[in-house]
Amino acid sequence: MTQPIIPIFNPREVPHIAWSDYSDMSVWTKQNWQSLNRVFIQKALMRAYDVPDLWRQDISLSADVRHAAVLVLLIECEQGYEVVLTTRAAHLRHHAGQVSFVGGRIEAGESAEQAALREAKEEIGLNQQDVTVLGMMPDYQTITGFCVTPVVAVMTREEWCRQTIHLDAQEVDQVFTVPLHRLFDRMHMRVHTFEYGEQSRMFLSVTYEGFFIWGASMAMLHNLDLILRAGFE
Repeated sequence: MTQPIIPIFNPREVPHIAWSDYSDMSVWTKQNWQSLNRVFIQKALMRAYDVPDLWRQDISLSADVRHAAVLVLLIECEQGYEVVLTTRAAHLRHHAGQVSFVGGRIEAGESAEQAALREAKEEIGLNQQDVTVLGMMPDYQTITGFCVTPVVAVMTREEWCRQTIHLDAQEVDQVFTVPLHRLFDRMHMRVHTFEYGEQSRMFLSVTYEGFFIWGASMAMLHNLDLILRAGFE
């Protein structure tokens, strides 16, 4: 099977509707946020494969599918959790200029966790000794032919501030953090629809301080939202 043809478009210009017109998902409560801690997240991830309605791409991957891993790094702050994101270098073949997690291909002999941590070290200089891995989310298939394993990890705000961030200019333009409560706020989420392969497809987006967060990264963040919500049930 050949690799999928990648649609080329400006995602900001793709027609969209507000999340409230697509779903009636309830908002997070103050009690929900107060219950969120490492133990809770770890337990929720252990049950992640039983969570229904995770956001997925309905595509068939080729036999030579490219396996990758990303690090969903959560930072513990007084106001709640933040997540670390990057913007990809503009010259890259895949996802150039897009907001993304640190991550990349899983090399031969590596686990998803090893690959995610290695890529984080290579791309932004992250000290792996300060990172506590909590678990993994179900794989996410991208329209570009990757099967991505999101590895969820955490560090304190103090540990994050101690990092000597060094960006690999060949991979990353910048690194920034976004509060989870902002990404999980459905008042700010949009649902975009476009035609691909004679089918109607969708992607999610949120804009934060000028950053347009969409596609696979936003889908995996949405899945994290669903997994954590399921932990309250």
